[in-house]
Amino acid sequence: MKKELLTLLLIGLGFVSQAQRTDTTILMVLPADQPTVARLKVKLVELALNNPDMRVHDLKKLAAKYEANRAKAEWLNHFVASGNLNEFTIKNGNNNTFFPRYNFGVSVPLGNFIGIPNAVKMAKTNGKIAEEQKKSDALELKAMVLEAYEEYAANKQLLELQLPLLEDALNTFRQTEEQFSNGAAGVTVENYNATYRQYNTEMVRKVELERNLRKSKITLEGMIGMTLEEVLLQL
Repeated sequence: MKKELLTLLLIGLGFVSQAQRTDTTILMVLPADQPTVARLKVKLVELALNNPDMRVHDLKKLAAKYEANRAKAEWLNHFVASGNLNEFTIKNGNNNTFFPRYNFGVSVPLGNFIGIPNAVKMAKTNGKIAEEQKKSDALELKAMVLEAYEEYAANKQLLELQLPLLEDALNTFRQTEEQFSNGAAGVTVENYNATYRQYNTEMVRKVELERNLRKSKITLEGMIGMTLEEVLLQL
């Protein structure tokens, strides 16, 4: 019975040991010196500010400029020019029926003296609103990017601190397993199970920390539009 139990536990240990392997792609080396860290943060913010959402503000400002020009051009719609050209006027004949040759006129509704200037001011105001909104969104996005970086860096450190604990739990479990298989005195099934449960607890914690690290990495990379590996190569 003892041998059968040991066999089952060893099989389980084989699967667990395989699962223990850490995805090293999420444990990239981050800069440690403060100047390089500062440059990294500046680069992350710079990349985030170049995303499509921020460029929309520039397009809104440009649209407001076009709208202001269109409003100014409304004045030209009230100037009328007409010509009276025919064989008599072209030949400078003496028939005054077709004179004058050219006619100019201006018809301006009084309301336009208020409406058109206000339309121009409104368009310019919309441009200023787009500019101020861009500044506000840029400050908010900067804070979000820096927060996302700190979240990733913290999750990375937590995982790195967890790995030695997992290694210790694994070593303790293997020592207990060896003693148990050799029939060492005082090593019972309860001891064996206790070390296995502790190891399993550390494994669960590792999986959770790896998940949190991946999520924080995905969040940050979504803001900057490229992977952290690519950013680090640019420093």
